[in-house]
Amino acid sequence: MIPHSRPTLDSIDLAEIQRVLESGHLARGTVCEQLETSFCAQLLGPAFSGHSVQSGTLALELGLRALKPRNEFEVITSTLACASLVHAIRAAGGRPVLCDTLPDGNLDCEKACQLVTKKTLAFIAVHLYGKPADLNPLLETGVPVFEDCAQALGVEGPAGRVGTAGAVMMTSFYATKLICAGQGGMVASSNSDLIEEVRDLCCYDEREDERARLNGNLSDWAALPALPQVEKFQDFLVKREAIAKRYSEAFEEYSDQVVLPSADAPSSHAWYRYVVLVPGDSDTWIEELNSLGVEAKRPVFRPLHGIFVLGEAFPVAEEHWRRSLSLPIYPSLSEEEQDQVMAAFRKVAGH
Repeated sequence: MIPHSRPTLDSIDLAEIQRVLESGHLARGTVCEQLETSFCAQLLGPAFSGHSVQSGTLALELGLRALKPRNEFEVITSTLACASLVHAIRAAGGRPVLCDTLPDGNLDCEKACQLVTKKTLAFIAVHLYGKPADLNPLLETGVPVFEDCAQALGVEGPAGRVGTAGAVMMTSFYATKLICAGQGGMVASSNSDLIEEVRDLCCYDEREDERARLNGNLSDWAALPALPQVEKFQDFLVKREAIAKRYSEAFEEYSDQVVLPSADAPSSHAWYRYVVLVPGDSDTWIEELNSLGVEAKRPVFRPLHGIFVLGEAFPVAEEHWRRSLSLPIYPSLSEEEQDQVMAAFRKVAGH
């Protein structure tokens, strides 16, 4: 079975792992600092600073708390996203407000702007599947934009480099993400005061005030796998784009029955997922591909309004979710495996 996700770990230096073990320092230290410096320098820009934390969910919560919310606040986000968004908003003390999507799955920013009230603290905009969302309508409102970059890094979107247009950004280092450390995450911003706020929230010990804090720092041990992946990230993007191109060329003959993913311009898609919209319901396609040795999935477990009681009418997101089919795409996917994926898809699409 070709797995739907697989980490690319061949760049990890085992000697460096041994060095850290022998140092006896496994908690936050120089490796985390190197990861934060390299991440911001290579993926965001010199004006940015970041802080590494224990999970992407925690990164979302800390970013919201650093925006210094009022007693009652709301956060507007897409219904087509990971459940961690709702959990993080609630953990920060806010109320999630869900919005429908565009046909490609990204947040419908025009509709999101219509949901702004006096209680709105921020938008959380997810760059779904690696395709940057157009944040310009959100930015024009003056409401802070929190970019969820767990699925898109290092590429250009309509509002500029992903992660740099909003007030704050985050990413996840979970096992299936673009940069994989098993667990972990990052909060970054060009606002140094905001990142200092995140750091303060993560350091609970040796504080003389009663502020509620979290033991949220990533450890050097956990940061070790992520650091070389950041340094080779542009190479990873090239490999992902090449696989996506092969798939699209191979599947073009079926474009009358399926909707293939597209990029707005070269190098404007991180290709975290290769998501095809098939006719009807994707369940049958998924079952048949799995039977042929290719693990295919829906890219989102379920729209958030189908898990939490947070509204009912999200027709575009529901249609997208029902038809969505995600195929394996990652840097360690060999050409032989790519051929197997393409052959399996052709066989299912052919009948």
